[in-house]
Amino acid sequence: MKLNIIHLQHRTDRLEILHKELKAQHIKDYKLWDGIIDEELICRGISQAHKQIVQHFKKSGIPMVLIAEDDVQFTAPGAFQYFLNTIPDDFDIYLGGIIYGTIGADEIAENFSGTTLYIVHERFYDTFLSLPEDCHIDRALGGKGKAIVCNPFVAIQHNGFSDNKKRFCEYEPYIRDRKLFGVS
Repeated sequence: MKLNIIHLQHRTDRLEILHKELKAQHIKDYKLWDGIIDEELICRGISQAHKQIVQHFKKSGIPMVLIAEDDVQFTAPGAFQYFLNTIPDDFDIYLGGIIYGTIGADEIAENFSGTTLYIVHERFYDTFLSLPEDCHIDRALGGKGKAIVCNPFVAIQHNGFSDNKKRFCEYEPYIRDRKLFGVS
């Protein structure tokens, strides 16, 4: 399955780290998509960047789309393949991990934040594309469809400057109590 990665062209620092992640996970089938910057409303640009990929796959009639952000950090060697091997039979969105949120029965995420690595099923394309763009896309997904989180998590965000929050962000404090693939 092709990995579709959202990348802001001016973030050459992220591109270097991303290439190391792809190499470590033996990912060769991927495509970089231009991120979208909306200076007036940052979340709108982020939403549009994600939606452009889903829209393309919907038009192409492809049953699932695999998306990552360019600051994806896999938790251990083999994490990406584990994620692909554990795609559930019944889901609308399958997440590689989340930063915030509650995970309930059957690994269903509610009110979450984290679209660092995920798969959207075709039956959810229209719902995904109809999400409002005046809030962050992951927050807009809360309560919409069946969002299942891979357990253990296979992907988190790299620490670094966030174009979204306009500051340096550290994500480890948010995942301390989460089970990570390949980490004891």
